[in-house]
Amino acid sequence: MNMAMVDPPEETTTSLVARNRIVCFVNDELSAAALRKGLDGSNLVIRRGTIRHATRMLETDTDLYALVTDISGLDDPFTELERLASVCPPDVKVALIGDNREITFYRELMEIGLTEYLPTPITRDMVLDQLRPKLIGDAAPAHNDRGGHVVSICGAQGGAGATSIAINLAIQLAETTKAKVALLDLHLQNGETAVMLGVRPGPGLRIALENPMRADTLFLERAAIEVNDRVCLIAGDEDLDAKLDITEAGVRHVLGLLRQRFNYVVVDVPVPFPASIYPVIQMSRHVLVLLEAEVTGLRNAHALRNAVTNIAGKDRVFTLLNRAGRPGGLPRATIVKALGAEPDMVIPDLGKGMTQAVNLGVPALKHVSGLRRHLAPIVREITGVGANKKAGWKRWLGL
Repeated sequence: MNMAMVDPPEETTTSLVARNRIVCFVNDELSAAALRKGLDGSNLVIRRGTIRHATRMLETDTDLYALVTDISGLDDPFTELERLASVCPPDVKVALIGDNREITFYRELMEIGLTEYLPTPITRDMVLDQLRPKLIGDAAPAHNDRGGHVVSICGAQGGAGATSIAINLAIQLAETTKAKVALLDLHLQNGETAVMLGVRPGPGLRIALENPMRADTLFLERAAIEVNDRVCLIAGDEDLDAKLDITEAGVRHVLGLLRQRFNYVVVDVPVPFPASIYPVIQMSRHVLVLLEAEVTGLRNAHALRNAVTNIAGKDRVFTLLNRAGRPGGLPRATIVKALGAEPDMVIPDLGKGMTQAVNLGVPALKHVSGLRRHLAPIVREITGVGANKKAGWKRWLGL
């Protein structure tokens, strides 16, 4: 008897929806966040657990399209894979994440029919580039890899700490990757980056932004201020009554020059975005919308996220809650409800050391020991260092 003829339409619809599920079992929030971002738009279910939890689920529930599960820390992952295979339908795509980086291990997994294997720690870009095309069929996003990686920092409210985070993130990026990093402050009037670093910029940035034909590689030598041997600041300090004429062509040209010379470009972006600044958002691989636990911050963060999505798409915007737990701030539950999800990144209130660093004109990393630890997950998400180094085995396979 053809049961499809008698089953109610509602059940058929429910079954089809369930059959499109991508179910993920991971043991840490950073992996969950990377999967959530990288597989956005799919029928995604994320649960806490490992391959053993996945096997137990499949004993009673096989209505899914794909399974992503963690095998980190297992002494004999192939035994667990055999158990998984005994209950997993053959048409379910299976991808793994784990802590083994050996090329032979990867090949063995591919030979037994796994869809993909990603070494931890995973990032959103790894999921977008390597996992999403194989699970969903989307083409991997086209990134212009001929130039440096652009990271934009946007403060949802004044005084939220966007400039301080931009400075210290740039320095930690350089320390972690040993790469050259440009710190670009596009607040040409009343910008705070130079003040926080105890330096005074010249007129070079304004000239380049207003008249790109006058800017060439020598622009870097005139406008850049060395913060340390790997980090340079490019900023302006124009009078408040100056009539600026920043052009979109100028912004594109300056960013292009910097991307030719630096591996990373961290941009402190003025908010709201003038139209001339749109190229920065469009060229950014990561846009961090930074807020504090205040009503205005929540309101503005929502608007900022929408603006970034409208300009460049939603796959690159991250919400960063700064000074979490600060006395008088909104409770975490209220923040999550207003944002519609947990913040992608969190930096707690680190006390008076942050303010002291500003007053001394030095990076807070030198005075606040906890800051480095809390910036580390952000650096990892941006760089994939320790996860997907191009010099590693993934490049050998052309992945």
